Amino acid sequence: MVHGDPIARVQAALDSVNSGLRVTVSEAAGATADTAAAATGSAPGQIVKSLVFVATGRPLLLLVAGDRRADLGLVAPLLGLPRKRIRMATASEVESLTGFAVGGVPPFGHVRPLETLIDDSFDRFDELVVAGGSAYARIRIGRALLVELSRGRVAAISVPATA
Repeated sequence: MVHGDPIARVQAALDSVNSGLRVTVSEAAGATADTAAAATGSAPGQIVKSLVFVATGRPLLLLVAGDRRADLGLVAPLLGLPRKRIRMATASEVESLTGFAVGGVPPFGHVRPLETLIDDSFDRFDELVVAGGSAYARIRIGRALLVELSRGRVAAISVPATA
């Protein structure tokens, strides 16, 4: 499914709110939180993983720190659902719901609004790094602005990646 240039769409979303932020593109792909952290000189915990789930048929975006993993046992009560009613979206569902391919999903600028939950562990950092429409595009963004632009709810939704 093609929705125009994904990086340009993300930049347009940033420009529409006069954020002053710019999408930057590098030759290094951020396929994992560790590679994205290395490419940006950031800590893995500053990397925002945009994970798309489907909860009883409705789309859900989880923004999780790169050094943590989503815990659906924590997410389910926030949605008032049993854990078994939440599943990871397929790659085609991710693209259909957001307009972006897996690996480049930003926390905003989607083709449709998504309910969004934001990992409360981001409070360790003032500045975060999010995908900018492709695996090669990134945006440095303040934590408060991320919450504002994503229209997300901050909550305990993750556990350490080693747990």
